[in-house]
Amino acid sequence: MEPGKIKEFKIPISLLLMAVTLFFMVLYPLYWFNLVILPVEFINLINFIGNWSYYIFAIAVIGFFYSVYLFYRTVKDRKKFEELMNADSKSAFVKNLRDLEIISRRLGPSFVKKLREKKEELKIKS
Repeated sequence: MEPGKIKEFKIPISLLLMAVTLFFMVLYPLYWFNLVILPVEFINLINFIGNWSYYIFAIAVIGFFYSVYLFYRTVKDRKKFEELMNADSKSAFVKNLRDLEIISRRLGPSFVKKLREKKEELKIKS
């Protein structure tokens, strides 16, 4: 795997992290306040963990908000990248080149490659 390839999978990773942390964010309060009958295996697991369950819940809350932020930022960056890449004129493209380079590095190697191809197509030296 080439360097930075993990950046290509930001959206699936953030969605997976969101699902796992949401699972803990929902089940721990249900256990603490006895709001619903949970499976015995889950209750045994929480009892085994003991007081660490509060820390796990806190980490789940932080992880959830981080994964939402990561998902939002990635989608926003992809949308902005596509808008800037579809610039009609060369001057508009050159004007936004710095933003495109920053966004493409943040999004991963395939976006850097797309930017490089567009620069070659418009005969822009960097």
